[in-house]
Amino acid sequence: MEAGVIPKVIYTADLSEAPDKQLLTAWRHAWQTMHPEWDVVTLTLDTKPPIMNYDQWQQTFGLSEPAASAARLNLLRYEVLAREGGVFVDPDRLPLRPLDELVAGVGAFCSTIASHGASRPHMLSPSVLGATRNHPMLWHAIRDLPHSVLVYRGVWDQSGPGFLTRVVRDHGHFRDVVPFHWALFEQTEGNAKAHGGAFAFVQAKPAEVVA
Repeated sequence: MEAGVIPKVIYTADLSEAPDKQLLTAWRHAWQTMHPEWDVVTLTLDTKPPIMNYDQWQQTFGLSEPAASAARLNLLRYEVLAREGGVFVDPDRLPLRPLDELVAGVGAFCSTIASHGASRPHMLSPSVLGATRNHPMLWHAIRDLPHSVLVYRGVWDQSGPGFLTRVVRDHGHFRDVVPFHWALFEQTEGNAKAHGGAFAFVQAKPAEVVA
């Protein structure tokens, strides 16, 4: 793999204690069909790699769902991408067109949230997050996460959009992390069809299990 290039690997995970393996299989099929030259990896509690922020990981088992799975997903995505590189996508996202054009020449990227209340404009989102292996932003996220979990409340601020926004801002990563417009990744099925899927790469839609 060429240095400084995002590896052609797409990840997602179901980190609930009773993962829907049929849904993960359907998700993997959808992404693999559109990305035949990429590796597509689905992870569960049984197949995840060791977690560096172990104490914070264990604390998630005291949360109720869906917060528990969401918190674990955030911890896992930062660590997997820091060590391996690639693109990590929430399990309720399906592809509209291949990501090759999007990742070309990019060292790291994320989605955005247009607004989350008047006091939180222009938030970054990890729902679709990509980076080269060992990207500094991800190691800053891993390092900062224990303090974030200690001082903030709720998954959004502890490890989600609020956290990612602080990491990029506080460590000066607006220079090397591309914040793509939310519409590229957050299209509903209706909006995607209305626009012909011409500009969006990902839609917010769970995979469908075919009986």
